[in-house]
Amino acid sequence: MQISSIYDTDAKKWKSRLTGLLEFIREHGERRITNQACKVMARLTPEQLSEPGVSLLVATVRGQNGRQLAGVSFVSGFGEEACLVAVHPLYRNRHTGTALMAAQLKRLGRLECSVASDNTASLKMCFNVGLAAVALTSGPTGKPTLLIRSLQNTVSTTNSPQEGELLCQSPS
Repeated sequence: MQISSIYDTDAKKWKSRLTGLLEFIREHGERRITNQACKVMARLTPEQLSEPGVSLLVATVRGQNGRQLAGVSFVSGFGEEACLVAVHPLYRNRHTGTALMAAQLKRLGRLECSVASDNTASLKMCFNVGLAAVALTSGPTGKPTLLIRSLQNTVSTTNSPQEGELLCQSPS
């Protein structure tokens, strides 16, 4: 499996590629991808792909007719605006989604996403790359949804003692 970043400057080629990726997400997203995330991706331009916090990755495998799409991951606003992963059923349970999320985290440095509490496969994928649940909210359909972030965003260092600091400020 190969993870690649998508960058296109040719508008005609871009529109066709984006349409194909959105169709893949609709077909293999198991109706778990939010409409909001799909709308953000549908409005994506090639110029936005160079902005901080925006990334579009694909997982491909070698097939009989060349490279075939196995998975797609899109992040906007470091995941605050949109974070989605869709994997073809033939490549599930092979860590394809985990590889895409790990690549997004490595590429962006930090990541946030919302996952419905009953979506165990996506939760497992997020936890496998070291993301942690930081809050429980209500999702767009009213389901309990976990807010998940990369660890550097969940650990507060403001009240943690630093090396060499006294643990007790007023000894008795």
